[in-house]
Amino acid sequence: SCELQPNALDINVGDQIEQLDQLINDTKGQDYFNKTFITDGMTTLLSKGLARLAGKSSDTIFHLKQAMGGGKTHLMVGFGILAKDADLRNTLIGQIPYQSAFSAAKIAAFNGRNNPNTYIWGEIARQLGKETLFREYWEAGAKAPDEQAWLKLFEGDEPILILLDEMPPYFHYYSTQTLGQGTIADVITRAFSNMLTAAQKKSNVCIVVSDLEAAYDTGGALIQKALDDAAQELGRAEVSITPVNLESNEIYEILRKRLFSTLPDTDEITDIASAYAARLAEAAKAKTVERSAESLANEIEATYPFHPSFKSIVALFKENEKFKQTRGLMELVSRLLKSVWESSDDIYLIGAQHFDLSLYEVREKLADISEMRDVIAKDLWNSTDSAHAQLIDLSKSN
Repeated sequence: SCELQPNALDINVGDQIEQLDQLINDTKGQDYFNKTFITDGMTTLLSKGLARLAGKSSDTIFHLKQAMGGGKTHLMVGFGILAKDADLRNTLIGQIPYQSAFSAAKIAAFNGRNNPNTYIWGEIARQLGKETLFREYWEAGAKAPDEQAWLKLFEGDEPILILLDEMPPYFHYYSTQTLGQGTIADVITRAFSNMLTAAQKKSNVCIVVSDLEAAYDTGGALIQKALDDAAQELGRAEVSITPVNLESNEIYEILRKRLFSTLPDTDEITDIASAYAARLAEAAKAKTVERSAESLANEIEATYPFHPSFKSIVALFKENEKFKQTRGLMELVSRLLKSVWESSDDIYLIGAQHFDLSLYEVREKLADISEMRDVIAKDLWNSTDSAHAQLIDLSKSN
């Protein structure tokens, strides 16, 4: 009774890398939010960010911090789509203070993996329709716009949203490009800091910047320095937001939204949870499982169609940079669903035990994450049916 989204069995991390500016301009908001679960992090950004764009909040700078693939770009795209469309805000997000206080914000979106010859400030000016205003700061080489230049760029009453995605690679690259006694990164850091202080002196300019924890240490340090300098000068720190809490049930909500088009009704899920609880109670009474296992049944309604213990496995990958967090999890679960949908067994709760290593895509994904290709071949599955687990299955006629 579960039905999948059209691409649920074939998700690839590379396909999901979201180009911020392109998505905000090209994406239909309704389609985007049909597959988006609004996490606590998104709720915080929307409530505080929309208030700022309406000129009703002093929170100017929002810092999204999570490892690569952690949902930062997805969060920024959602905010950008809503900021430019008042009708969509009223349709999709219920009641958030000041959501109707402005019609559309002007948006500049920049991805730090791009290196335009106009630098970040020239690109922001171009997207805000004032490219000539900043021409002098790039035409003869990198020159940081000062605070007054940024204030001139931000002139007017129209709300402005600046979205800066994956900035550490940008700072890191320019830290290798010499200029005078320093590097171009020094100029960019100064320009960035000036932009932040200028934005905080306006009432309706909002800046969202994403970081990449555990990657690009040099770039990340330069970003943090600019944020700290701005906070010290104006006495206001940025608002830090974690887009997705991988250790909460949010991850199940995201998986359901992105991968499933329909799920059973609440009564059917409750029946499954009750049956599971009864079986666990019997097993605990017979001492074949720990008594604590019974408590898992209470979580099924929140985690269905996944087994509650799947969250613990996800948490093991949390600090693995190769895993790509939410994005990597989406691909991993896509391979798990492929295993389930190609199985002839009746499966009521999906868990790691259902990975079918005879499927090439499944095996390769697990090997890629774990870097244990040899272990998989020796202990779990190989083409000659001689792995330890396969031999056990053969001996038990499984």
